[in-house]
Amino acid sequence: MPFELQSVDAVITSVTSMLHQDTLDLTVDCHYEMNFIRIQGESAPERLRQLKDYVNALQRRVQGFIRAINLILDDDEDMALMNLSRLITHPERFIQPVSEEIIHEESDEPELILEGHLQQALNTVNSLELLKGQLDSTETAVNMNLDGVRNKLLFINTLVTVASFCTAVASLVGSIFGMNLVNHLEENENAFIQVVVGTLVGTFFLFISMLFLFYQASTFKKLDVSSAQYRGRD
Repeated sequence: MPFELQSVDAVITSVTSMLHQDTLDLTVDCHYEMNFIRIQGESAPERLRQLKDYVNALQRRVQGFIRAINLILDDDEDMALMNLSRLITHPERFIQPVSEEIIHEESDEPELILEGHLQQALNTVNSLELLKGQLDSTETAVNMNLDGVRNKLLFINTLVTVASFCTAVASLVGSIFGMNLVNHLEENENAFIQVVVGTLVGTFFLFISMLFLFYQASTFKKLDVSSAQYRGRD
């Protein structure tokens, strides 16, 4: 191989090696962060966006390199002129207009070098695409986890709201019987116990009835389905 082609091969090899090494380092960092996010889940959406930005930036670098290689591969005459030794030793072969046969012959070796490095760059792009897919899957799992927690909080909030309403009804009953008006119950020794027990029983049945109505309206079913879907993904 002529010296000039060895030089081109060495330069491009250095570029592809740096891109490949950067991809490996980023892949290791992303896998570590994804495992940490699945365990801890702290600041997960923001951290995942940062990792996706890093992957996109590196992917743009590799794609820029691929475009540059493709521009050279599309021009056979430029590849033929990369043979500087042949240009010096056989200048008559490069006198314009140069035939297509000579251009194809002279560009064959540079084309093989460039296509080899192009294949390596495409493999790097595929690795970055796979890494992006893993990040998207992790982001989906994190969002489902957050949705599951949010649904549980909504479920608890609904229960507390229903319980608060039932307690307010019981307080209303207590307020009514607590008014300083003569109602002829003052002389009944069992009136207090009857009112308290009746209020508690009525409040309990009101609570159960409201929960049943919410369940029939599919309010709780939707929350349970969302939580079940998340557990199924785990």
